[in-house]
Amino acid sequence: MNPARKKKTASIRVRLDSEILERIDSVVGERGRQRFIKDAILWRLDQEVPPIVFELAERVDQLQDRVEYLEGARSTSIYIGGMNEAVKTQVCRDDLDRKIVAYFLQHEGASTPELAKKLLNDPLKRKTIHVRIRKLNDRSERVLGARILRYEKGEVKEKRGAWWIIEPDLVRE
Repeated sequence: MNPARKKKTASIRVRLDSEILERIDSVVGERGRQRFIKDAILWRLDQEVPPIVFELAERVDQLQDRVEYLEGARSTSIYIGGMNEAVKTQVCRDDLDRKIVAYFLQHEGASTPELAKKLLNDPLKRKTIHVRIRKLNDRSERVLGARILRYEKGEVKEKRGAWWIIEPDLVRE
């Protein structure tokens, strides 16, 4: 397949005076109109906003995404590091469980779609999060003697139908 065909294009309609069209035809011929008009538009755009500005804006957006990711990963690791050993090793069976508990330590409460979006990048995986929370509570009851998370149906702190950490002191060192 031709690489030029991979680019998405759109057709537009331009109304020009017949004198302008005759000038274009005299310079490039009838078959060169489209390319000439496209080049003229690109030249004008480059005059208004140079391509380097678009490249820099794109790089800034990429850097922002990377910084947000690194900040999120760092804050999660700080909260995971602050958990006691019993929670890290016996209550949490893997990294996802530790991230769930760390998220609750950081934000106090969250709904299952919110957790699924933040931790799994898919808000439709809320059932996975719900099952994990139930198992976390069961294991914490066995190991610590109490549940660490509670579900509230009503609106609490501007969240409706969310899970909340009950005893953060049981989880921290």
